[in-house]
Amino acid sequence: MKLKAVEMQGFKSFPDRTKLTFDDGITVIVGPNGSGKSNISDAIKWVFGEQSVKSLRGAKMEDVIFGGSVSRKPTGFAWVSLFIDNTDRSIDIDADEVVLTRRLYRSGESEYRINNNLVRLKDINETFMDTGLGRDGYSVIEQGKIAEIVSVKSTQRREIFEEAAGISRFRYRKTEAERKLTQAEENLVRLRDIMRELEDRVGPLKAQSEKARQYLVLAEEKKSLEISLWLEQLSRLALQLKELEDKELIAASDKAAAQKRLDEIEREIEEIQQKAQQATLYIEHKREQIRAQEDAISQARVDTAVKQNTIGHNRQTIEELQKELDRSALSAGELEQKLTALRQEREERQAAARPERNWRIAGGCWSKNGRRSIALPPNRARWRCKRKSCRTRSIRPSFRRKRPVRWRRKR
Repeated sequence: MKLKAVEMQGFKSFPDRTKLTFDDGITVIVGPNGSGKSNISDAIKWVFGEQSVKSLRGAKMEDVIFGGSVSRKPTGFAWVSLFIDNTDRSIDIDADEVVLTRRLYRSGESEYRINNNLVRLKDINETFMDTGLGRDGYSVIEQGKIAEIVSVKSTQRREIFEEAAGISRFRYRKTEAERKLTQAEENLVRLRDIMRELEDRVGPLKAQSEKARQYLVLAEEKKSLEISLWLEQLSRLALQLKELEDKELIAASDKAAAQKRLDEIEREIEEIQQKAQQATLYIEHKREQIRAQEDAISQARVDTAVKQNTIGHNRQTIEELQKELDRSALSAGELEQKLTALRQEREERQAAARPERNWRIAGGCWSKNGRRSIALPPNRARWRCKRKSCRTRSIRPSFRRKRPVRWRRKR
């Protein structure tokens, strides 16, 4: 067994990853005071599980983590690894090289590893027992350690000699066995006390056990009866289920018919709604027409009232005019006589002015040709010529029509 190398990072004065290799022969580390020579031995003790902060020259365990400097920040963890040659199998591990690692974080979490496998501190102590290594081994002799060994009590000195002789492992096993025996004895004492307490309760427990036995018998009988009852209920429920299934089928068919009828009713309702909408539109249209007719009637009533008023006014005007006509009837007759006399005089003058025309008269109106004449009715005063050109009762010629003159009765 041989220490091959020490590798560390973040431990005390080693912020960077540093590896020290120990070749064959003696390796001496030389440096001025405060250069960190003792930190290497502290790292070796710490990786073996040293728990004494005083032995590591600190106030608390987090002091082993690099605390920073003027030019460097503090690190968050520290770890140290020891590389040990195990080709002679002096350590009970099936490997030519054993790597022991300890890691500590500022949060207080710590872990131990052997060949990168997580282990307990107890496992490390048992592995390196009787090898001279370990936190209590003699492989690391500090300054003043020899004087301390000479001056300590014989029991403490004996532990060092036992470690060197290789019997500390057996003493540790003996101590563990004695501790386990003591615990077993204490457990036996507690069991005896429990047994004494239970012996006093044996009589009542016996009666209770008999009752429990009877209870088990009755419980088994009850269970069989309950099973029979459940089977009977299951058979009855199966029949009920069959009936319910039949009813469900009938109900399903009824539901389908009802759904079909419901769909038809919904369609009829939709048609009725459409018709109702159309009727509503028709009613609205008719209402609009009625309103228009009512407006027209109202306007007609207004116009009728206006016209009636006008008629009344006209009637009054007619009555006034009729009265005026009655007053002027006498003067109109006189004017008519004068007009007739003037017309006869004018006709005579015209006849005298055209003697070359061979006109003849035969008791009727003048004819354009001298061959035909139209006889006047007997009562000439009550008749007049129908032609528009003949406006008087006297006989005068007409030059517009060649057809016979038609006479109508004067109204």
